[in-house]
Amino acid sequence: MKPFAVIAALLAFIAVAYVGSPFVTAWGIREAVRDGDSDYLARAIEWPSVRETLKPAIAQIALSLPDSEKDASEKPGYWTRFKAYWGQGVVDGLVNKYVTPEGLPKLFKLRQTYRTYVESDDDASKLPIFERVSRAWARVKRAEFTSLTSFEIDMEDKHDASRLYLGKLELRPTGWKLTSLRVKFLTPEKATVQKFTDLN
Repeated sequence: MKPFAVIAALLAFIAVAYVGSPFVTAWGIREAVRDGDSDYLARAIEWPSVRETLKPAIAQIALSLPDSEKDASEKPGYWTRFKAYWGQGVVDGLVNKYVTPEGLPKLFKLRQTYRTYVESDDDASKLPIFERVSRAWARVKRAEFTSLTSFEIDMEDKHDASRLYLGKLELRPTGWKLTSLRVKFLTPEKATVQKFTDLN
């Protein structure tokens, strides 16, 4: 029975490692952005596809455009279409320039500096690792394998409950990689309902 026990233990270890590996990658990306580890970010993220999936949300934020999913039945006005047409090119250029292994940590530092000195935000990086993991996990709204080589995770923004980040990781020969990052904007009503659901 010993060989079977060893095989069973080995299979259990492989299963646990497989299930936990995309979470480890997602956490590693988070920490690499905080620490400015551009080498890890270059390995763990497929930047061209991530940039393309981010561009619509960045344009929506920067140009104050309506949510195309929510307002699909409404025809946008001339000014909205003008902003979308001319502004999208500018936004695309900025995303291509700054959403990179070197640029993303810089943007994070700028945002962190703003939160610290303008809004008196606490520096969570000084907290114990288990507390940081617990806080991050509390903001996860969905995490599931959509196939053997695809994993999706939805996480609430730390400072804005109406904003969700929808990440997709795919298994490559070198390990899990972030291949898509989208932003979903909830209405205030939906954000409130989601908060109430989390409390129960």
